[in-house]
Amino acid sequence: MPDYSSWTTSPGGIKVPPLQPISPSLVKPGDALCDICRTIDFKPAKFYVAKEQQDEGDSKEPDENDDDNDSIALSNGNRSNSPTWSTDEGEEDLSEASSDSFADGPIDLGNIVDVRSRTRCPFCRLALAAVGGPRIPDMKNGEPVNLEITIMEDDEAGRGKAARVLMPSVSAGSAWVEEAAVFPEIVALANDSSAASASLVRPVRQESIDFTMASNWLSICETIHGDECRKMPGLDGFPVHPATILDEFRLIDVEQSCIIRATSDSKYTALSYVWGQATVLRAGRDNIESLEKIGAFDSPEFRPQVPQTVKDAMQATKEMGIRYLWVDALCIIQDEGDSAKLPHIKNMNRIYETAELVIVAMSARDASSGLPGVRPWTRDVEQHIEQITPQLRLGVRTAYGNDSIGSTYMTRGWTQLVFTGGQAVFLCKYAGNWSEDRVVEDANFVLHEMLTGIDGGAFEGDDDIRSYEAPVQNYSTRVLSFQSDVYAAFAGAWQRMRDLLGIDLCHGIPPRYFDWCLLWDPLNKQTRRQGTPSWSWSGWEGGVFPRIWDWYSPKTRDIRNGLEVRTWIVWYHRTAHDSAECRLVWDWGLENEDAREDRNFYGGEVQSRFSIDCSQTQPTERTLTAAPTYYPDILCDAPGSGFLQFWTVSVEFQLDKSDTETWVDGHTCLGIFGSSGRELGTIQVTDAWLAKSPGLPLKQEFILLCEGRDERADGDDYDGEPGWKYKVMLLEWHGEYAERVAVGSIGKGDELEGSPTWKEIILG
Repeated sequence: MPDYSSWTTSPGGIKVPPLQPISPSLVKPGDALCDICRTIDFKPAKFYVAKEQQDEGDSKEPDENDDDNDSIALSNGNRSNSPTWSTDEGEEDLSEASSDSFADGPIDLGNIVDVRSRTRCPFCRLALAAVGGPRIPDMKNGEPVNLEITIMEDDEAGRGKAARVLMPSVSAGSAWVEEAAVFPEIVALANDSSAASASLVRPVRQESIDFTMASNWLSICETIHGDECRKMPGLDGFPVHPATILDEFRLIDVEQSCIIRATSDSKYTALSYVWGQATVLRAGRDNIESLEKIGAFDSPEFRPQVPQTVKDAMQATKEMGIRYLWVDALCIIQDEGDSAKLPHIKNMNRIYETAELVIVAMSARDASSGLPGVRPWTRDVEQHIEQITPQLRLGVRTAYGNDSIGSTYMTRGWTQLVFTGGQAVFLCKYAGNWSEDRVVEDANFVLHEMLTGIDGGAFEGDDDIRSYEAPVQNYSTRVLSFQSDVYAAFAGAWQRMRDLLGIDLCHGIPPRYFDWCLLWDPLNKQTRRQGTPSWSWSGWEGGVFPRIWDWYSPKTRDIRNGLEVRTWIVWYHRTAHDSAECRLVWDWGLENEDAREDRNFYGGEVQSRFSIDCSQTQPTERTLTAAPTYYPDILCDAPGSGFLQFWTVSVEFQLDKSDTETWVDGHTCLGIFGSSGRELGTIQVTDAWLAKSPGLPLKQEFILLCEGRDERADGDDYDGEPGWKYKVMLLEWHGEYAERVAVGSIGKGDELEGSPTWKEIILG
């Protein structure tokens, strides 16, 4: 059981852990604020609210003769409100530093090379560490990288007493520096305040994770958030325990070190991790009976085969006071066919939702990496704290997302304990970032988080397309150990979408919003995944950016209305390679077949857009030869082959260098040029595709997909304002079928510069 003997209790009844001490060697010989940093107002009262101000509403600055202000003076005994700090010229009075330093915008610390050279300035060191330290390049796209500081006031507990938060950021002209930390924050040290505040940073225990603290977070969630935290959008009640809907639902008993058959009252944690290239012990019909014997995982037969991440998850589960753990490799029989495993795969989200806690191995490269901090001295926590003036110590407050680049673990659809960046971070429906270096044990703060909607379900409503787009963006960055798992690994998110939006998926694309969901953009470098169709995000390794919410509206009812008037393709799906049969990707439900002739794919009235005959929409009967077979679409109730068959406008345009400066890692921006030589639009193609193509200029076939926008209209009047374009897909043919290369935009009417024809396309 957790040991709370040295803890205190806050006024709200929450247990508060003691603070770790700070090393007296924090002040380094020769430290001195540089000329720029000496102009910053570092008065302590600006960085946190003293206890008497919180209690009495007194906004005055601390009086040096007030004994109650001892908490804001450091152990060196210097309590002056006009602190002195050594400089190259001796001692300087900082009392005249104006708080107006922040009034006119960010503070420019200069280019990153100069900031690095100021090694004796504690604030420059701290700001540099906050944005990423050595991983920040000196130059980006030929521009020097610059570091600046902006200011915000953090009223995290809703008391009307804001504390100062410094936010460093880097830029290189208009270029984004992707190596930098996302929204780093510099705040005052909790050790120097008499009142706990989530605006402050606390020292992290170096040896190992304090599971008493983590258990306390879970207790706070259960006590204050209560049942509301476990209710899932789209469900009338609580998630059903998997043991009631799955045959042979198994768990690991961490006390008896074996696998057991679970019952509906078995409380458990669940492990979310990646297998990677590590050797992973798997349950099979040949070893399941042995794994169900008490002490199995401690036996010479199995213990060497258990990957370290699983061992650490078992230990963490025990430390959290929970008896059972679910791990996919050991709790699902792995050598059974798809029909036996599929119910478990399709109910993956139920397994995570019903868990008391999901243990997330965010920073683990594979199953052998372990969970940093579970075992003593297995984590490398580099906590950045500096003494800025004799009265003020500042530290970097972490954000767990900075360690999750390329990770799939960004949802808060269930309660999680995330192991990342050497720390443990607690997330739930309302807890935004409860980490070891943050003071969160404050009832006012916890309630304020709930009331202000810091909520993992914010994008999980039944009228919000981000319920689909956010999981896709996060999942698409994931590196799979086995490419054939592309749909199985997405099963949990798929079930959540079905609960919320009532949609099926067709190779990862929701048919109800098919046209616009095909318009995803690359987020970073991409390579073609050959086992899935090119038109879907699932056909590519590398992040994608689905962005209907960005250029139109997140509301699904608005999107449905928009699709009825902005589309013309009637989408058919080939059922199998050895068959000529095609069926609609989605049927909007009109029973009168005759009435369909005047309606489009979404039930809207057919419009006359083009100067050519577009009446043919039915697919012609034909079989495909030499076409690849894609991975089975196990998430679709009526799966097809992955090959679409449809009619649309085909045009030929010329690709050449563009003057437009847009850049995505691994991609080149090319201009789309018409017969007049005018640049009609742009498109991002992968560098790999461009390298294998003939030299520029290059004539290529495009098809018109639908109407869309590149950016949202002012005032969100996206339907009424100009800006609508034709979205075009660049094709590459492989015999009888084509594949997507990229999607771009041209102006409405520009298709006339490509000699448009109405053409049947088979797209794989």
